[in-house]
Amino acid sequence: MIVINGKKVEIKHFPDGTQRLNIKEIIDDAYSMNYKYHILWRYEKEEEMSTLIYITRHLRNIPTTSFISLHIAYIPNARMDRIHDRGEIFTLKSFADVINWLRFDEVFVLDPHSNVSEALIDRCRKLDVRHIIQNVINQIERDDSELVLYFPDAGAAKRYADMFPKYKYCYGEKERDWDTGKIKRLNIRLNNINLLEHKTVLMIDDIISYGGSLYYSALALKDKKAKHIYAYATHTENSVLDPKNGTLIKLLNDGTVEKLFTTNSIYNSKHEKIAVANFID
Repeated sequence: MIVINGKKVEIKHFPDGTQRLNIKEIIDDAYSMNYKYHILWRYEKEEEMSTLIYITRHLRNIPTTSFISLHIAYIPNARMDRIHDRGEIFTLKSFADVINWLRFDEVFVLDPHSNVSEALIDRCRKLDVRHIIQNVINQIERDDSELVLYFPDAGAAKRYADMFPKYKYCYGEKERDWDTGKIKRLNIRLNNINLLEHKTVLMIDDIISYGGSLYYSALALKDKKAKHIYAYATHTENSVLDPKNGTLIKLLNDGTVEKLFTTNSIYNSKHEKIAVANFID
């Protein structure tokens, strides 16, 4: 979904499948904003990339256009921030090249998967995710058990732990099969705590699709007798609900994980155990 200055762009198609776009009303209304355009891209499908290109190029060719910003909370291809052999395509780099070619005056992103995205995208501004996670903490913190933060790997621990120095934390060490992407095993490094027994634990990650990392993490935390387990992911793909491949959803359904908190950066489904913060209206 693409929204310009608060108005959703309707994507129509010609009989051959190519896009038919008309944003005259948006351009006419931009007079009151000194011809500044704030584009919000809430990623739903790849076709929107070409829509973004057509619209931005059109706006750039209007002499009165003074400013164009892009707000893209979830970065498509963000996971593909490295390659393991020469047959893999560095899609994040190509994505960033296209965004840079469009010459946005500012690009706002939320909780990018790694600093590679920020480095590749020109004039990139990272939005602070701290207040979103703090709101989750406020909802789950209990008087009867100490709250511990858990991160699925050392990288996530480094990214988030300093945001919340008040809380003790631990993190996972995963061993993956790089050919399949599946997790072979996961161990918990307790870091600055001795036990997880009787603790309330909030698992924190940036992106989940089927929820494999948090699934194995929750099982390991339960093994260590954590009392209450919750999950948070800034970006949750709708595939988390997949009845065949979804893993975290099994633990949500059986109560091992009490609730998953996320934003609506990409998630647009509904489940009684998934709470969605309206970061994007």
